[in-house]
Amino acid sequence: MFGTTWAIAIAVALQSAGGAPTSPPATADPAQSAVITDPWPDERPLTHLFPNLFHDLVTIPSANSAVILAAGGAAAFGSHEADTSLANWITDAGPSSYSAFGDWLGNGWVQSGGAVATYALGLITHRPQVVHLGGDLIRAQALNAVLTTTIKVSAERTRPTGARRAFPSGHTSATFASAAVLHAHYGWRAGVPAYAAAAFVGWSRVRDRDHWLSDVAFGAAVGIISGRTVAARHQRRGFIIVPAATKGGAALTVTWTPG
Repeated sequence: MFGTTWAIAIAVALQSAGGAPTSPPATADPAQSAVITDPWPDERPLTHLFPNLFHDLVTIPSANSAVILAAGGAAAFGSHEADTSLANWITDAGPSSYSAFGDWLGNGWVQSGGAVATYALGLITHRPQVVHLGGDLIRAQALNAVLTTTIKVSAERTRPTGARRAFPSGHTSATFASAAVLHAHYGWRAGVPAYAAAAFVGWSRVRDRDHWLSDVAFGAAVGIISGRTVAARHQRRGFIIVPAATKGGAALTVTWTPG
C-alpha cells in the first residue's frame, strides 16, 4: 500500500508530465538558461548517493534555512512547557485507533521506499520529470536521515515511554521532507495534502507517546529544511509552512515568499 505523501508525488507527477513541464529548475544566472538542455536531469540518486549528499549538506546554510531553523527552535522551546501535561493527558486517554497508521506512514523506510518507487516509475515510463522528482525525494530522505540522526545522537533526549533518542521526531522530519519537495515542485495542489499528511504523522507520534510535542515541532523544521535544500531550484513564489511557538504549545504558520 502506497504511503500518502509519495502516492501524491506519483499521481501529480504523472499528471504533470503528460504536458509541458510545470516548473523547470531555476538557474542562479538567467544568462545561463539558454544553454540548459535538460530541465529535468537524472542525478543518479542511488549510484551517486554520497556525492549528492555531500553537495546537499554544504548547500544547507542559507537565509531560508536559518529562518526555518529559528522557527522550529522557537516552536520546540515554546511547546516544551506543554510536553508533560500533554503526555499525561494522552496517558489518561488511552490508546488511539489511528496512531499505528501514522507510525507506518512516517517510517523512514516507507518514505524512502516511496521515493525510490517514484524514481523507478519515471525510468520505466520514460518520464524525465517523474525521474527528477523521485531523485529529489530520495536525496531529501538521505539528507534528512543524516540531519535527524546526528541531532538525535547529540541530544539523547528520553521519550515519554522512557526509550532513548526522542529529539527530534524522525517520522515527522521524514514526512515533512517529502512534503517540502512536493510543494517545491508542484505548489499547493500537492503541498496541501502532503503537509496535512505530515502533520497527521507528527500528531500520531505524540498521541502514541513515542514523542514529546517539542520533538515533533523541531522534526518538522528539520524535514522542511531537508526538502527545500534539495529542491531549491524549484522554489517559486508562494507560501512557506514552518512550525512556530504558541502559548503553551506549537502551531504551523504560513509565510508568503516573493520567490
